[in-house]
Order: sequence, then C-alpha cells, then structure tokens
Amino acid sequence: MYCTKCGKQLPDDAAFCDACGARFAPEPSEPELQFDPPKTKAEPKQPEVSNAFRKWVKEQGLFCLIAKAVAVTVMTFYLLVAIVHMISLAVAGYPGGTIFAQFFAELLQGLSYGVIIWLLSDAVLYLQNLLKIKKQELKNK
Repeated sequence: MYCTKCGKQLPDDAAFCDACGARFAPEPSEPELQFDPPKTKAEPKQPEVSNAFRKWVKEQGLFCLIAKAVAVTVMTFYLLVAIVHMISLAVAGYPGGTIFAQFFAELLQGLSYGVIIWLLSDAVLYLQNLLKIKKQELKNK
C-alpha cells in the first residue's frame, strides 16, 4: 500500500504514514450487514387502480355515471329476461334450437340497448368537454 498524501510505500496493515503522519481508515474485509428497523407506522399503499377509478368517476360527471348505471342495469335486466324466457320455453316443451335462438336474440337485444346507452353517455361527455374547450378559447380571446 502507498500513502495517499506523500506516496511512500507502507505495509498493508499500516494505520498511519511514517513519513508524513497521514492516518488511514482500516478497510473492512467483509461488508457489514446493516439492520433497518421496521417502520412503526406503515402507511397503507393505495393501488393505482383505485386512483384511476376515482379519476374516471370525476371525469364522467353525474349524468354520465347515471347513464352508465342505467346501461348496465338494462343489460342485466335483459339477461335475466332471456334466462326466464329460456326456462319457460324449455318447460313448455319447445325444441332446443328454438330455445337457444330465443335466448340469444333477447340477450343481443339487451346488450345492444345497453351499449347504445353507454355510447350516448360518452357522446354527451365528449360534447361537454368540447363546450368547455370552446368556452376557454372564447375567454382567452
């Protein structure tokens, strides 16, 4: 080992330089293990999904949220109606193909209504945002 201050050659276990008196910190041969005590009060991390959902709810507005709830309700209602109608046709003795066709026709009808309501609510939201942008542009002029 060499002295970092004056450059004199020294034994590897030297604690200081014989020529200039510079002190050396002993280098540990093995890294020391560090113990981090556990935090006493850990804050629960909220998943990003809940934050994204809150942001989505805030962006939608009350009207659009109600319209989307109605869309989901309509789709669920038509699903239940299709199931009840399928069971009633089966009890009445209709052939399987007829029951299958009726079930999917009613299910498709309900899904169509629900999707239309959902898309209309998105169109309203788009128009609301467009009006906000136009008002901001007029305000800035």
